[in-house]
Amino acid sequence: MISCTEFIPSYSELFTYLEEKYGRDEVDRFWSYLFDPARSACPLVDFVKKEGIRGCFTYWKGTLNEEAADFTMYLNEKAGWFMIDMHHCPSKGRLLDLEKAIGIKPYHHYCLHCDHYRESVAEAGLAYIYNFLGIDHASCRLMVYDPKVFDGRVIIDENTEIMDRKASDNEYFHRGFHNSMNMGLEYLGTKHGVEDIREYLTRYAKHVKNKVIDAAKKVGSLKPLEDMILDTYAKEHAEDAVITNLSADGKTLSVKISWCPALKFFEEDGKKVTQWYDMATTVVMDTIASEIGAKFEMKSYDPVTGAAEYSFQM
Repeated sequence: MISCTEFIPSYSELFTYLEEKYGRDEVDRFWSYLFDPARSACPLVDFVKKEGIRGCFTYWKGTLNEEAADFTMYLNEKAGWFMIDMHHCPSKGRLLDLEKAIGIKPYHHYCLHCDHYRESVAEAGLAYIYNFLGIDHASCRLMVYDPKVFDGRVIIDENTEIMDRKASDNEYFHRGFHNSMNMGLEYLGTKHGVEDIREYLTRYAKHVKNKVIDAAKKVGSLKPLEDMILDTYAKEHAEDAVITNLSADGKTLSVKISWCPALKFFEEDGKKVTQWYDMATTVVMDTIASEIGAKFEMKSYDPVTGAAEYSFQM
């Protein structure tokens, strides 16, 4: 499992992988797949169809707080406009931080994926403006308006609802990112085949987990890998789902997973799990092990609950 708290670099790596192998247009096709309002792939479409422009406020109130964004959000239903002033985007900001920390290069058009929200608001007869000024510093602004009501003026008055949040006000824990990973694997497997999933996840593991790999090589032990696994489940609020056993010499590590937080989320949310979801564990762990000079073995895996047992041997 790739944690929802670690999803953003995997997202960026997938965009880069698709462009390098199939060209820029394939990235747009993938984004259209992710945001397709006809399949309600993006929950925003359901909110705006039900609530009108207020649905934007409802939807982003949930996601931006779960992502611990630094933002100010405005809604004026009477005047027919909604706006987000993103002071610091948690996604782009995280990528910029990771570029400094581990050298991973953000996808060069990363912020453009948000432009596909316009497909959802258009389903409700609303218009969408996305201001990209500031994206190099993880800031942006978007506006949704009702062309039947909005007169072109943005005036904050007694009819304007305002939500102002700092990143420190919330915990970064957006479980919905599990579904985006699920859809990414489904898209790759269905359109390009299982080997593309393997190539992409191998790339992710080598690029994003390079510090863990380097640390394990340096100390000649699987302790950094054990720490990584335990940290993943701690961030998922699922410490009770994992048990690890590291040998005294640090050369053997066994892991027992009683349930997968991602699969539990899919069940609760009524999402269908792609047949290739287990590869987010098997390929990633096997790649890390190979880079360290160890052997990975998946001993058992339950595709319904995600319960698993696997081991590493240096």
